[in-house]
Amino acid sequence: MKRFWVETFGCQMNKLDTEQFTGELMLHGYAPATGQDDADVILFNTCSVREHAEQRVYSRAGILKFRKSKDPGLVIGILGCMAQQEREKILDRLPHVDLVAGPDQYKNLPALIEEARDSGEAVLATRHTAFIPKFDRLVAPRENPWQAYILAMKGCDEMCSYCVVPRTRGREVSKPIPEIVEEAKVLAGQGVVEITLLGQNITAYGEKEGKELADLVEAVAGVPGIRRIRFVTSHPHHATRRLFRAMRDLPNVMPQIHMPAQSGSDRILAMMKRTYTNAEYLGIVAMAREECPGIELASDFIVGFPTETEDDFRATMKLAEEVGFGYAFIFQYSPRPGTTGMRDLADDVPAEVKLRRNHELLALQERKQLELNNARVGATVEVLVEGRSERNKAKWTGRGPDNRIVVFEGDGELAGKFVETKIARATALTLYGDPVREPAAIK
Repeated sequence: MKRFWVETFGCQMNKLDTEQFTGELMLHGYAPATGQDDADVILFNTCSVREHAEQRVYSRAGILKFRKSKDPGLVIGILGCMAQQEREKILDRLPHVDLVAGPDQYKNLPALIEEARDSGEAVLATRHTAFIPKFDRLVAPRENPWQAYILAMKGCDEMCSYCVVPRTRGREVSKPIPEIVEEAKVLAGQGVVEITLLGQNITAYGEKEGKELADLVEAVAGVPGIRRIRFVTSHPHHATRRLFRAMRDLPNVMPQIHMPAQSGSDRILAMMKRTYTNAEYLGIVAMAREECPGIELASDFIVGFPTETEDDFRATMKLAEEVGFGYAFIFQYSPRPGTTGMRDLADDVPAEVKLRRNHELLALQERKQLELNNARVGATVEVLVEGRSERNKAKWTGRGPDNRIVVFEGDGELAGKFVETKIARATALTLYGDPVREPAAIK
């Protein structure tokens, strides 16, 4: 039997992609290998958002050159966003690679692998498709059998000046609601209780068809057995009052949204082509909190964007202070090939300034997170247990409805169960608690 091994880099979308093409390979007679040394096919599912992620892949695939020389039948593939972005450059730099395939080619992966093996020549497959193919969700195993991702839409039409997603994932395409609901039913039948709806611009879901994300979450919320629904990633421009009301009124739609601000400076936001101002972003935050009291907000920020001044950065600090995000991912700007930012803007903020601003914003964010987490001490939250804590195997870890990590002591096998936990103490990253009821088995 042919054996394959996959290393996945990047976001939740890439994790779902790996699950889906893994299932496709298994349907075509492949079996997962225990590691690289046991594999006939080695695949790297890649990310292209940051240059560092690409360099890791070049390094990981580069070390296979010697093995390929000893085993010419081995098939090495670079898949995903980096494949779509770099294309022929990968084959020029890594001539021992057999396959370069973009995200829209995963359904064809078994045939592409066989083509590369039979022809003895490198295969380049990076054509975008104007539809979302169906994958069989009955085959590939998931990391946690009670949690699953569903691809609701792919691509992005926003064209932010720093972002490669429109180039690597194509234009926005939404999967029809009936298909998503059917997929959710299949997953619920397998014991899944938490679903995360994925899209590079999920809040734009269905707009081309006269729908909106609220229509989708309302439909999925009606699937028996699905007790938690989340969605990522959201663009502020497309967030609606109806969506926040759905998050308030539907008990299985979690009151948490990842809605990247990126900057607090109107000048920088315009250069980023984010299509909103600082005041408009704050207005959306106010609307979210008005319609869904207690909603948890998360953000991304880029520091050191071209021409960013201290005043621009202080505006970002002020925004983060004012909103009080439950968590935030902070990145130092790096130009990406194919973006208008790289074409039109000089990367002129010194590296040491980027690093200092990164540290300052991170320190502020950690302080805000600690304040918000301390405010939860004494509260009782329902935790979906994901497994034992990596740092202390005597403890268990999971997440509450607001997506905060909760660690607690417990006996027995708790993974995949809901546990009511009273929060006893907090750090900036984690809540610590004690179970207050017998764990409820997933139904």
